[in-house]
Amino acid sequence: MLDYLITNGHVIDPANGVDEVKDIAVYNGKITRYEKGEEAKHVIDAQGRYVFPGLIDSHAHMFAEGTEIGIYPDLAYLPTGVTAAVDASCGVANYNLFRKTIIARSKVTIKSFLQVCSAGLVTTSYHENINPKYFNPEKMDRIYHENEDNILGLKIRQSEELAQGLGIEPLKETVRIANKIGCPVEVHCTNIPVPTKEVLDVLRPGDIFEHVYQGAKNTILDDNGKLYDCVIEARKRGIIFDTAEGRKHGDFTIMRKAMEQGFIADMCSTDLVLGSMYRRSIFSLPNLMSRYICMGIPMQKVVEMSTARPAKLMKMEGVIGCLSEGAHADIAIFDWIDLHQTYLDWKGEKFVGTKQLKPEMTIKDGQIVYCAPDYIYEPDRK
Repeated sequence: MLDYLITNGHVIDPANGVDEVKDIAVYNGKITRYEKGEEAKHVIDAQGRYVFPGLIDSHAHMFAEGTEIGIYPDLAYLPTGVTAAVDASCGVANYNLFRKTIIARSKVTIKSFLQVCSAGLVTTSYHENINPKYFNPEKMDRIYHENEDNILGLKIRQSEELAQGLGIEPLKETVRIANKIGCPVEVHCTNIPVPTKEVLDVLRPGDIFEHVYQGAKNTILDDNGKLYDCVIEARKRGIIFDTAEGRKHGDFTIMRKAMEQGFIADMCSTDLVLGSMYRRSIFSLPNLMSRYICMGIPMQKVVEMSTARPAKLMKMEGVIGCLSEGAHADIAIFDWIDLHQTYLDWKGEKFVGTKQLKPEMTIKDGQIVYCAPDYIYEPDRK
């Protein structure tokens, strides 16, 4: 007998090319094949709702209590349909503490990028030090290889206010260290101190360009609003582009003009911190996804940006971010409701969305971990 049968829902599972009404069966924590007529302990009627793989936030900060910006992952994510996320908060001085106190105790599946600043993003009182002379490449190498099951690569924030005259030498040194270690680099690109092309020329296939829709300085568009050729070429080379909008890294004009020219980011992520957890302007991953859909990105594409693509980044294709037979039973059920919401970007430009993804239920590893109080999903049994 099945543990759960989710029936009548509109399933969107980009990893398997599914976009149709379909039944999803769960047994012993995994997605399993459903034979028509097979009974289940619990039947979840998802008629009129969407059924997605559990969402994945590919860029966030989850070192709660260990940093001033850290969110509480289970509280922030499970009620919003997010079952996995990637952290970018810790350096070699505090990563092991993060793994023992947050990763090991969280229901959410968490993987990490290691900050090149040894202390990571510990405080909001001042920026981390990205001067390469203070990097600790030997310890980065050791910590990475001791935790290769969890650490995905190195992270550098490359902004003018952090570089303080160093240009992109911090990024170049990060890439040199990553070459020795054998891992990708994730680079924070807002208010970049050099032209965008110079950053992209340093990056290698598999590296991640974060905050792709930022509008502060040296964006992905030229002064006439044309997408730089170097951005198109970088994508062809295998550079990954992530939104990581945060509170200050999304520019509606940049996004619209890029979309008009056929460019959409590879991944949809929040850059969620304590100051934006359940607060405007980001609030949650499905809230951000709703805005993207309302701005013209097809729902199936947005779901792919928030499931299958980040699962690949996490080296967990076929395990999470999909509803494949044998995959972890991480499932999110949403209603697509009428709701007017005014969004603001970093410069105050408004966008009014008319629809919203409303989380109805989250299943993690085959267990219901959230259900909206108004979602009566199972018929009364006599």
